[in-house]
Amino acid sequence: MMPEFGRMLLALTLMIIASISNVTSENVTTISSATTQLSPLTTEFYSSSSSSISPSSELPPNDLQTEATATSTIPTQTNYSSTSSSKMLNKKLIKIAETPWECPNITKGTVECSCDFPHTLRCTGDRTALQAISQHLKSSREGIISLLDVTVTGISTLPARFLENVALHGLVVSTGELRRVNENAFVALARPLQALGLPNNLLESIPTAALAHLNGLDRLDLSRNKLKTLEAHSFRGLSSLTYLDLCDNLLSQLSPQAFGSLKQLRSLKMRGNRLSVSALSALRGLKNLEELDLSSNLLIGPLGPNLLPLMPRMRFLTVSENELINVQQGALMGLRNLTVLILSHNQIDVLEDHSFKHLSTLTRLDLASNRIVAVSSSSLAHLEKLMTLDLTHNFLRSFTADLVVPLTSLQDLRLDDNDITMVSNDVPTSKLKLKRLSLADNPLNCDCTLLDFANWLSNSSLDDEDKLSAICATPPALENGILTQVSPGSLLCGEPTPPMMTKVPLAGAQLTLKEFHYDKIAGINLLWNVAPCTESYTCDTLIVYEAIGDTEVETESSPLHCDSRLMRDPCSLPVAIPASMNLQAGHSYRYCVVLLVPSDFDDISLGLGCSDVIMLDENQSRWDEVTDKIHFHDSIPSTIANTINFNNQDRITGVHVNVSNQGFLQVDISLSSNVELKSSGCELSVVVFAGESALHRKKLNCTLAFDTMSGLVPGRYKVCASLDDIVDHNGFEINSDRGRSRCVEVQAFRQNFEIIIMAVAVASCALFVTIVFIVRSLVKKLRHPQIQTQCFLPAQEFEITHKAHYIKLLATTKV
Repeated sequence: MMPEFGRMLLALTLMIIASISNVTSENVTTISSATTQLSPLTTEFYSSSSSSISPSSELPPNDLQTEATATSTIPTQTNYSSTSSSKMLNKKLIKIAETPWECPNITKGTVECSCDFPHTLRCTGDRTALQAISQHLKSSREGIISLLDVTVTGISTLPARFLENVALHGLVVSTGELRRVNENAFVALARPLQALGLPNNLLESIPTAALAHLNGLDRLDLSRNKLKTLEAHSFRGLSSLTYLDLCDNLLSQLSPQAFGSLKQLRSLKMRGNRLSVSALSALRGLKNLEELDLSSNLLIGPLGPNLLPLMPRMRFLTVSENELINVQQGALMGLRNLTVLILSHNQIDVLEDHSFKHLSTLTRLDLASNRIVAVSSSSLAHLEKLMTLDLTHNFLRSFTADLVVPLTSLQDLRLDDNDITMVSNDVPTSKLKLKRLSLADNPLNCDCTLLDFANWLSNSSLDDEDKLSAICATPPALENGILTQVSPGSLLCGEPTPPMMTKVPLAGAQLTLKEFHYDKIAGINLLWNVAPCTESYTCDTLIVYEAIGDTEVETESSPLHCDSRLMRDPCSLPVAIPASMNLQAGHSYRYCVVLLVPSDFDDISLGLGCSDVIMLDENQSRWDEVTDKIHFHDSIPSTIANTINFNNQDRITGVHVNVSNQGFLQVDISLSSNVELKSSGCELSVVVFAGESALHRKKLNCTLAFDTMSGLVPGRYKVCASLDDIVDHNGFEINSDRGRSRCVEVQAFRQNFEIIIMAVAVASCALFVTIVFIVRSLVKKLRHPQIQTQCFLPAQEFEITHKAHYIKLLATTKV
């Protein structure tokens, strides 16, 4: 048996529900019915008008922005005229409450109904379903159904008086085809509706005439229709309306008087329409509006002071998924009581100083998925009550005090997926009141500047998920390390770096930088010495670090491709850095090369070599001018000296040319092994010809026998190198017999690319012709299937079959 308290509570609930029939629409206050526990769609019609409305951003898009209360609160009479009438009513309610509630059993025709919650009837069917449901409910006990949710097909017009003498609190009708509502559709209801939903239909205009009879309507849902405009007085007669949902329509024009009759409106949803900034002036006059959703519209431009008219009670504003470009000083000056502002998924890149000076009541600010690079303390001034700040998916470079110092009440800070590399030392970690801090997907540079922050983060009261979100990206030794798990001794700054020629024996192969050359147009040429060069290796990566003060930051990382087995001199590794990498003159850089070397113990081990920090200065970049800056290691071959000379047998053994798709041409010249370094007059002449014209001439020192040229256009080129000072085109050909000159012809990339395209086109045409020939052959075979089949039969059977058919044809002809 049910406990006595439970029986009393159930009886009281049913008594209140049954009393609806004796309540007039003028004396009611609409509140949510928690006893019915409605579905997300129909819950929207039963939210409390006296309880606060939660921000739309906190709930799913189609949910009502209210939470169900723990007790049943159905429209009740505000007062009674006499004690005697109250006693009579109580006796009637007790009698009704003692009758157990049962779900109506409607099985007529194609109608299917169910009651997932008490006093809530959900039905599906075809166009005859409405009549069957109406007839059954008219014969049912009063108060048995409070909400009717009907999904029917085959109805384009909602007929007149279709629920005659049926008492309902809320009604939802979805057909997917409904285009019109008869003006007398709701006039015959036994009790005025307080909640009406017509979602998921094809309505192109507001059914003003039909709605005018529902002067007690509190909630209206017209979402997911085809509404394009709101005319003046579209909601005539709905002065009691507090909730209006117009989401996912085609609204682009709003009459200035469209909402003129909705003086009590508190929640307006217009997400997913086509509204521009100029259309927002129609909201003027909604003095009681508390919640407004304008997300996914066509709002373009700045978020300025006058974007929205004066709405003194506005608390929740959503303007996400638009094209707002910045937040101006004193934005939204007419919303002085705003507590939640959602500006995510816009194109905001600037927060002007004192942007929120009229919004000091904000407790939550969402700026996620914008283009914000930096935030100043003046931008976030006046937000002393802000508790949640979301800046995920932006382009912040650092976590500075400006983000937290003005926000004295901040508890939740979200900085995921930015470009944060450092945490400023001025961040007052000891004063932070954060309960949540997320730094996931940021390239943190874990050096000594993070010591204080790492210590605070480890000892904070944040949950483990937030503590583990800070991941190191640099230096390479700490890459992918969790900041709170990195030992303080590993967070270092300003370590002494090895000199340029210091060898780093990470594997059998050791790299030392021999030569460095910088040209503003051609870029940088590096020549590395690999020792011992008897080991095979392949190139892996080129890494460039920029020296900024006492720290070094990785600026470039690009793959290198080489194989020592295919190189004529595996002891020397030339590396070219094109000017397109945008390394800046006057800045200092360190260059590192990583090789992959076979190992006896592992499949692959690393060979690493790094240069000293070198400043890019074109005036000091030539080999003969930087000898004081580049120090050679003792292991460099003794054949390299200060002077060079060749004997009579000096020869050019090869000219190697590479052409890139970016218009760069790199020349590398090989000399015979009997070159003696005796005279400083040893020079190489390099000329690039286009036809008979010389496009590029350059003198090279024999110790630096490679060059880079940029700005090539598609075409064929002839590259010649000579040990003699010959500039005539024919001179190269004459001296080539003696080996002192050599020429090669190359072709620019784009022309090769066109040849490839032509080859592919020809191959495609050939394939197409082959396919057509095969298809035609198959078609011909299908036209004579009998002959093809009979070819496999014995000769005697073929003759018999042929005669049989012939005799049958003769007989048919005679008949």
